[in-house]
Amino acid sequence: MQPDIEIYLLSCNKDKIIEWLQTHFEIIDQKALNKNLTSLNASINGAEFEIQILEEAAGKRFTSVWLNSDKTPWKDDVECAKAAYQALNCEIRCNIGSWSEVEEQDPDQWWHINQYEEGPFIWR
Repeated sequence: MQPDIEIYLLSCNKDKIIEWLQTHFEIIDQKALNKNLTSLNASINGAEFEIQILEEAAGKRFTSVWLNSDKTPWKDDVECAKAAYQALNCEIRCNIGSWSEVEEQDPDQWWHINQYEEGPFIWR
């Protein structure tokens, strides 16, 4: 289980993302921290944690969704990305594995899912 989950959604409306998150978590509180950053306090099975939604995270068109918990329905970023794609029908990108400074993984190696394909790619 990863310590957290982060996915990037291409041209996906923030309200639509929050609606999807509400199908998996109880949203306790929501606040805009600035123009592009929304923080949600969420709960699943009694465990509370933070979700951050950062619009324009990677260029102007990607939105980052970061779930600061290992208590999610997904074992890793890729599993979460697949669920998000099914529900939201927008391109999703995520890191292939759990990020670590000591691992020998190429930081440009990512996973993407869109209407044409799913699989690894280099995001530069």
